[in-house]
Amino acid sequence: MSTMASITDQLQSYRSALAEAQSRGDQAIARKLEQQILELEAFQQRHPEEAEAPTPLEVFCDLNPSNINCRVYDD
Repeated sequence: MSTMASITDQLQSYRSALAEAQSRGDQAIARKLEQQILELEAFQQRHPEEAEAPTPLEVFCDLNPSNINCRVYDD
C-alpha cells in the first residue's frame, strides 16, 4: 500500500530537486521545476481543503479545464 504525499511534501521535494538542478547548472530542469512549484502552489491556493498532492494531470486540468485531455463526460 503506497501513501500519497502531501502537497507540502511534494513542494519540498520539488524545491530540493530545484536546488540540485541549479547547483548542476541544469537550466532546463530548473525551469521545469520552477513551473511545477508555481502550478502546485496555485493549486494549493485554489483548493485549501486538499491535503493530498495532486497528480501532474490534475494540476494541469485545474489550470486548463477546457483542454480536450481534461474533459469529463457523463454516461
